[in-house]
Amino acid sequence: MTASADNYLADLYRLEELEGWRLLARHLELTEGFSFIVVLAPDDAGVAYLRSRLPDLVGSPEAVRHVSLDPSAEAGSLTEALLKLPPSPDQVRLIWVDANPVEPERIPERDEAWRRALSRLNRYRNTLQTTLHCTLALAGPVSLQTILREEAPDLWSIRSAVFRIEPAGSARGLAGSIGRETAERVDTSGVGLPGDPAETLAEVERIRGKPGREILLAQLLRRAGRQAFRLLQWDLALKCLREAYALEEAHGGDPELRFLISNEIALVFQTLGQWDRALHYSKKALEVANTHFGASHPSTAVALNNLASLLQATNGLAEAEPLMRQALAIHERIYGDDDPKVATSLNNLAQLLHATNRVAEAEPLMRRALAIDERSFGGDSPEVATALNNLALLLQATNRVAEAEPLMRRALDIDERSYGGDHPEVATALDNLALLLEATNRMGEAEPLMRRALAIDEHSYGGNHPKVATDLNNLALLLQVTNRVAEAEPLVRRALAIDESSYGGDHPEVATDLNNLASLLKATNRVTEAEPLMRRALTIHERSYGDNHPKVATDLNNLAQLLQATNRAAEAEPLMRRALAIDEHSYGPHHPEVASDLNNLAHLLSAIGRLAEAEPYLRRSADILVDFGRRNGNEHPGLRRVISNYRGTLKELGRNEAEIQAALDELGVKN
Repeated sequence: MTASADNYLADLYRLEELEGWRLLARHLELTEGFSFIVVLAPDDAGVAYLRSRLPDLVGSPEAVRHVSLDPSAEAGSLTEALLKLPPSPDQVRLIWVDANPVEPERIPERDEAWRRALSRLNRYRNTLQTTLHCTLALAGPVSLQTILREEAPDLWSIRSAVFRIEPAGSARGLAGSIGRETAERVDTSGVGLPGDPAETLAEVERIRGKPGREILLAQLLRRAGRQAFRLLQWDLALKCLREAYALEEAHGGDPELRFLISNEIALVFQTLGQWDRALHYSKKALEVANTHFGASHPSTAVALNNLASLLQATNGLAEAEPLMRQALAIHERIYGDDDPKVATSLNNLAQLLHATNRVAEAEPLMRRALAIDERSFGGDSPEVATALNNLALLLQATNRVAEAEPLMRRALDIDERSYGGDHPEVATALDNLALLLEATNRMGEAEPLMRRALAIDEHSYGGNHPKVATDLNNLALLLQVTNRVAEAEPLVRRALAIDESSYGGDHPEVATDLNNLASLLKATNRVTEAEPLMRRALTIHERSYGDNHPKVATDLNNLAQLLQATNRAAEAEPLMRRALAIDEHSYGPHHPEVASDLNNLAHLLSAIGRLAEAEPYLRRSADILVDFGRRNGNEHPGLRRVISNYRGTLKELGRNEAEIQAALDELGVKN
């Protein structure tokens, strides 16, 4: 390796920043006796550079023995070289096996040599364990992992770790950016990455078109895509990630990299509300996991959970549930019943059960997840704070606010002590608590929490981030409820402008903002301004989710109530009936959302004098909410309003008090 090439690679890799390199050093420091590890780099040049830096890692050149694979040698030559090594002195800590760099046209020959050599070496797994008394490292391009897994399954089974060491990217402007793909770790949360994608793309152009550098190119493009994601540069993120995927598919052999990129592309499309494309790439990730890792691998569980969350978002609840249960079973089988990964799967499943009105099934899963996290991380960890918030939100939804509030306050306290008072996680905890306080009519307590959350997120993300738009909407809705519409309106309009700028004009978040603004305009009697906003929101949601999604039902109800308020009941009624049909299909006939739809339709029918038609809808609405309270141990917060409407309708139909009481007794409701 020439000095100029070495300088370039040092500039590109910056090993001191890479977690994989640090973990490799830690492994060698702590391991005594035999261990077997795999070290992967993007290409031959990267492997050779890592080998040149080994003395820095282990303390001296004498601590490393190098064994080279010769592509032109006999299949057994590598085995013979390893078994005939002279006894290692105590200072030898690492035997490093790699192949010298080859010209691009000889890469298939080199990979075939690895296949033959590892197939032969696989027979000597036990012998290697007894004759070698230090760490044995097989090092190569990312394709080596697939070759090893396929040709030497016995050897693969005794690996201690797989260290993936990728370049840090550009040497300019990337402070704090570290490679995270180490020790077979698969984590698709937090796709965003610090750094300037333009700087990383400059490195891309330096190696674009050079044979044999395709996987390095793919990894740099992936890094640029993740950096663009963090900056909300969606088009650039997709362009980089999709090119990285195509390069890996054409030139790679690294299913882990393909798996990660598939999930990251899916997340970008999910963020943009482009559900069909998100599902396509999420299914690709699951296909990679099943094919290359097997049906019981942790990465397969990740893919199952990711796909299930997308199906849940697009109303495919029946399809999502078995995937979540499969992911939970994988985690329990691999890690046991008391691992944090099991807690994550439990929470995912519990939230789906909550969405399908099975709160009594969901609650014990959330409590089990909380107990696991408390035992695993301690009672004051951020993971516990997340679990507390999840449980508190479920309790709030079942009208157990007195139980939910102390959990939220404990979660906020944990986050403040863990992160400091000005962290985005603290802002989220503040918003959760504020919304609970608002729901219990404690506006004076809720408002300062919302304003503090907004200030934190503006400081953390800048004034034009979607998280800031969410905070603005929360605060505006509180101001509207407290009759400060003049203060609320500019906040809603600012939130709408942020989301349109961030996502484009046809995104589901924009539809939410449009509905919020329309609601405010309707409340101030500006119905002609509100109606086109509601219709635009409905169109966006129909385009994003299809015609039969609960969000579409919500939009239909909003528009129908506006039409009813402007004496257009004939236009409103079919919209309400369509909303009812959607929610019955989505949630089943006994869900509180269905009860709300029934109440809305009954109110409209009563308003136009069709009381006899309204009465059975109100009775069914009340019956659903009574059953909800019976199954979940607490009265549904909407029950009193429905009962009041039912009583009034019965009275207008000429029923006397005894008859009204008999009807309520039949429902199981006290007068």
